[in-house]
Amino acid sequence: MFIALDDTDGNDGGCTTHLMLRIISELGLDVKGYPRLVRLNPNIPFKTRGNAALCAEVGISRGRRRKIGEYMGKPVFSSSVIDDIPDYEHAAETAWRIVLQEARLNDEKTNPGLIISREKPDESFYLAALRSVLSVEDVFQRIKEMDIIYRYAKNGRGLIGAFSALSWAAEKSTYEMIMYNYPQPEETPKNVRREVAKLADKIHGTFNNYDDENRHAAIFPSPRTPVLCGVRTTDPLAILGFPDEVASNFQIGSTGYMLFQTNQATDDHYQQHFEQFEELSSYAFNAVISSHPVAIRGGHWFFNFLYKGKEYRAAIFEPSKGLRLLVKDLEIGDYVQIFGSFIDGKINIEKVRMIERSIVFVRINPTCRKCGSRMQNEGRERFRCPLCSNHSVLPEYKEIKRINRRNSYESPVAGRRHLVASIQDGATVS
Repeated sequence: MFIALDDTDGNDGGCTTHLMLRIISELGLDVKGYPRLVRLNPNIPFKTRGNAALCAEVGISRGRRRKIGEYMGKPVFSSSVIDDIPDYEHAAETAWRIVLQEARLNDEKTNPGLIISREKPDESFYLAALRSVLSVEDVFQRIKEMDIIYRYAKNGRGLIGAFSALSWAAEKSTYEMIMYNYPQPEETPKNVRREVAKLADKIHGTFNNYDDENRHAAIFPSPRTPVLCGVRTTDPLAILGFPDEVASNFQIGSTGYMLFQTNQATDDHYQQHFEQFEELSSYAFNAVISSHPVAIRGGHWFFNFLYKGKEYRAAIFEPSKGLRLLVKDLEIGDYVQIFGSFIDGKINIEKVRMIERSIVFVRINPTCRKCGSRMQNEGRERFRCPLCSNHSVLPEYKEIKRINRRNSYESPVAGRRHLVASIQDGATVS
C-alpha cells in the first residue's frame, strides 16, 4: 500500500514530513525501503514553504528489519519485503484524521491532499509537476484512471503533490535524516548549531551541512516547524546513528526522527530539451554572453545572453551571494552553460559552468612604424609619434589576460535551492 500526501504546512508552522512519520507510526506498519521526500517545482507561486510532497510504501514485514526512525519512543522499521494490508479504508481514515489534526488549515496556501493506492503510476506526472504548472483538474483526471482512495480539504491542490510523489521513480536520489521536536524545538544557540553541523560534516556522504562563507549551519531550518535539523547524504546507512550522536554530544532532545529518500540535489527540475522558455519552468542550456553585467540597488546583477539566435535577460539576485562572483569574470562572447528558472521573462541564475572563454582585446595607441615609439592620441582617430612626428589613423589592439580561472559558479550552501546539485563538488546521486 502506498500512502502519499502534500500541502499540510503553512507560513506559521507545520511539516508534512512529520505528518508522514506520525502516520506510519500510528498505523504500526513497516516501510519498504525508505519513505520518500519529493521536492516539486520550486517556482510555483502558491507553494507552501519547501514545496515537498511525501510518499511511502508500507505494510507488514516478512524479512529482516532495520530501524530508520522513531516517533515518541516507538521505532519505525524498514524492510526490503513487506506484505500488503487488507483494510485500505481504515488506513485512509486514520491517516486523514492525523492530517486534519496537524495541517495548517487556516493558512490560505494550505490545501491538504492524501492518496492511498495499490500501485504506482508512471513518472510522467512527477516530471510535469517538477517542470511546469499543473491544475487540480489534471490530477483528478489521473486519479480517475486508477483505483485510488483519496481525501482532500479546501481546493485539494495537495493532491497534485501527493500524486507526483507517488509517481516518482527515484532513478536518481539522495537521502535526508530529519530530526523533530514537536510541536517546535527550542532555539538552539548559533555556536551549538555550528558544532552540530560540523559533526554532520564528519559523517561519510553528507553534504550541504555548513556554509563556511557565511558561518551558517544549513542543517537547521526555521524554528517555526517541528523540524530540529535535517542532514543530507548519499550514504543512508552512515547517517543512521546521527540522532544518538546529537543527543549524547549536545544534550539536544527530540521527539522523533526519520530517514527519507529524496530527489534533493539531483537537478531533476532542469529541462535540457525544449523549444522555448516558459514561465515558472527551469532549464539547463548553453548560451553566449552578449552584454556586460550591470548592477541595480540591492546588490542584484543583470546581463544578456544569446540562445538559439534570440537575446534574453538573466538575473543574479542578492540572496545568491557568492554566485555574484560570476559577474567579475563574464565577458561578451563567453560560451557558458546556464542553470536557472524562467520567471517574469528572464532567467534567474542558479549556477553557471564556463565552457569556453572569449578572447578579450583592449584598444591602445599604435606603435610608430618608423621609429618604434608609442604614438600619442591627438583625437579624431589620429595618432602622432612624439619623436619623429609620424602620423597614423589606425589603433592597435592588445589581448587582456583574464586572471580569474574558475570554471563554475554557484550559490553558497546558505542560498542553494533543495533540488540544485553542487556544480563544484556536489553529491554523487545514486
